[in-house]
Amino acid sequence: MRRASGLLLSRPGSSVVAMSCWLLWSFNAALAQDYQPTASAPAHWGAFAKLVTRHFEDGISADDQVSNRFRSYVLEHRDKADGPPQVFTVQAWVGPHGTIEKVAFPSLKNAQADGDLRTILTRGTVGVSPPPDLLQPLNLRLSLNIK
Repeated sequence: MRRASGLLLSRPGSSVVAMSCWLLWSFNAALAQDYQPTASAPAHWGAFAKLVTRHFEDGISADDQVSNRFRSYVLEHRDKADGPPQVFTVQAWVGPHGTIEKVAFPSLKNAQADGDLRTILTRGTVGVSPPPDLLQPLNLRLSLNIK
């Protein structure tokens, strides 16, 4: 699988969590074409990726037990050997009704934090259906900046 980056998808950081996201397009090896530069990807894919990014940001910023515990973990373990990576890629599979059906990401080196992040990212809905031609999984490189 090859990836291309270059489309910066983020919103100004006045929220509790700022995530900088770059859209990475990956294609299943079974497809005839296995690479597409971000710059040539359809604009509606980028627009949808922004919605998913916003959904992830809102989930992490939420004022609930799971989100609060996750943010506390990140703050307590920031820049420590046992802490989460500063930047990582989340693969997201979005269902036909805008639900995040599955996510994959590297371990944050803590089972509770891994479970909390999975819960946060897969709850709720993006609000719209993904474009029918969108190739999945959607790959978002995330940088957590908990304030």
